[in-house]
Amino acid sequence: MAGRSVVITGAASGVGAACARRFAAHGDRLVLADTDEERGKALAEEIAGKDGTATFVLADPANRLHVHNIVAEALEANGRIDVLAHMAGEEFSAAFLETSEEDFERVVARNLKNAFLVNQAVARQFVKQLEASDEEMRPGAIVNLMSVEAVVAAADHVVFAATQGGLHQMTKAIALALSPYGIRANAVGVGAIKNDFIDDGDRRLARRSVPLKRLGDPEEVAETVFFLASDAASYITGQCIYIDGGRMIRSGAPTKKTEEE
Repeated sequence: MAGRSVVITGAASGVGAACARRFAAHGDRLVLADTDEERGKALAEEIAGKDGTATFVLADPANRLHVHNIVAEALEANGRIDVLAHMAGEEFSAAFLETSEEDFERVVARNLKNAFLVNQAVARQFVKQLEASDEEMRPGAIVNLMSVEAVVAAADHVVFAATQGGLHQMTKAIALALSPYGIRANAVGVGAIKNDFIDDGDRRLARRSVPLKRLGDPEEVAETVFFLASDAASYITGQCIYIDGGRMIRSGAPTKKTEEE
């Protein structure tokens, strides 16, 4: 599996950056796409400094031309694409009655349109590679990042939850559409994961609402993304693995003991 050509969107920070480091440690060649140029370039330089291979592309996956540029960069750098790890997305919280049409359109673009565009563009390249190859070639693999709010919901996350449910269904439909080619599409659904915006209040909330009583690490998500993109998951498609510390299995409110803790 080493030496695969891997495209990672949302790669500059958080789960995307953790995925980049995990794939790079395996010897894969990376194209990192993000709208944060400073962090994206710094990560590519970090990986190169550890004898890895990474190219950064300043790109917004919600823009069709930018998606074209991501694919073109991967082909120029590596000659093919083997894996898409689509980690780009936008969290959004607002009271339902105060959410604007502009909010709705932006969040749908950042969480659904972007996934559609980049999944479709990379899948087309996967199919082209299979059809052009005279030798037996490993079909590509797609892994999309989503939230546990594909299944659960919060009152102030109406638009965000809608996009996560849509991404869940989209991933399953993509898996079916690509199954004749042997191409797989799966997702990881995350709960409370550490990021640059986590504060002490978030940590206290995690201790009350998450059975494992802590926030998750981006590296824990990256391990699952890496697994789903690997041959070890060759018979898994159209699935979502939830990484949430047990949050989704809890029925009802936390116990009194948990609240005190």
